Amino acid sequence: MSDILAAIADSLFGWTVITLILSWILAGSYPLFARSVSRSNALRGSQFTLVYGLLAPAAATVALIVLSLPTLAFPLINAHCHGGVCAPHSLHMSTETLEGIASVAAAVVALTVMGMLMTAQLVNSRQWLRSLKGLSQAGAPSYRVMDSNEPLAWCAGLLRPVVYVSSSLVNTLSKQELQLILAHENAHALRRDNLRKWLLHWATLCWPAPLKRRIRLDHSNYNERVCDVAAALGERSPVPLKSLIETLSHCQNQRYQQRQRINDLARELGSGSQQQGSAATLTLLFITVVVYITITISAIHFGHPLLEWLAS
Repeated sequence: MSDILAAIADSLFGWTVITLILSWILAGSYPLFARSVSRSNALRGSQFTLVYGLLAPAAATVALIVLSLPTLAFPLINAHCHGGVCAPHSLHMSTETLEGIASVAAAVVALTVMGMLMTAQLVNSRQWLRSLKGLSQAGAPSYRVMDSNEPLAWCAGLLRPVVYVSSSLVNTLSKQELQLILAHENAHALRRDNLRKWLLHWATLCWPAPLKRRIRLDHSNYNERVCDVAAALGERSPVPLKSLIETLSHCQNQRYQQRQRINDLARELGSGSQQQGSAATLTLLFITVVVYITITISAIHFGHPLLEWLAS
C-alpha cells in the first residue's frame, strides 16, 4: 500500500513541476502566438486560444506517461546511471531524504488545495444556479426571466447552461431586439462558453498575471465575436451592424469599444473572411502541433533528470 501511495505522490510531484515549467514557457510565447491567432476568424481564435492554454497540462500528462515507460522514454533521454543501474529505468524520485519528502509533499499539498478550490467553486456555482432558477420564471423554452429593473441578459451554467434575461429588458426592448440578444446568449449556451472559460481559468492559473489576463480576455472577446455573428446570421431581415451592436450592448459590460466590435463583426461577415480564415487555420494548426510536440519532447528529455535531481 505504501508503495502505491509513494508512486502516486511521485506522479503528482512530476506532473506539477512539469506543468509549472511548461506553463511559464508557453505564457512567455503567448504574445507571438496571439499575433498569428489575430489573422484568423473569431471561431478559430476562440478554439486556438483555449487549446494553447491547455497545452501545458496536456503535454505534462503525456510526458509523465512516457517517462513511466523506460524503453519508450530513453531514446529521448541522455544516457545516465541511476545507482548501479545504467540501463533504461523508470522515473524514480527519492522520498528517503528530507528534501525529497518536502518537495513531493509540497506538490501533493498544492494539487490537493487546487482540487478543493475547484470543488468548492463548482458547489457554490451549483447552489447559485439553484437560487437563480427559484427566483426566475420560464419566459419561453429558450430562456428564463428574472424580476429586475436593470437591463440584464446572461448565460449561466457549465454543462447545461441556461439563458436569463431581466424583466426590464423584456419590457423595454422590441421583439426584434430581444430576439437578437437571445440569439447571442443562446449561442454562448450552445457553445458552452462558460465551460471553456472555466477550463482556461484553471489551466492558466500559474501563468504570470499580465499574460494570464491577456489570454483570458482574448478568449472572451473571441467568444463574443462568434456570438455576434450568430445573432447577425440568425436574423431573417438584415440589421445594420451598428444597430445590432448597440442592441447587444444594452445588457453587456463589454470590455472593448463598440466601434472595434462593429469593425470586427463586419470583417467576420466579409466575403473573403472564409478563405482567409482557412489559410490562417492551417497555419495555426501547424504551429500548435509543432509547439505541442516540441514541449512534450523537451519535458521528457529534461524532465527525467530534473525531477530526479529535485527529489534527490
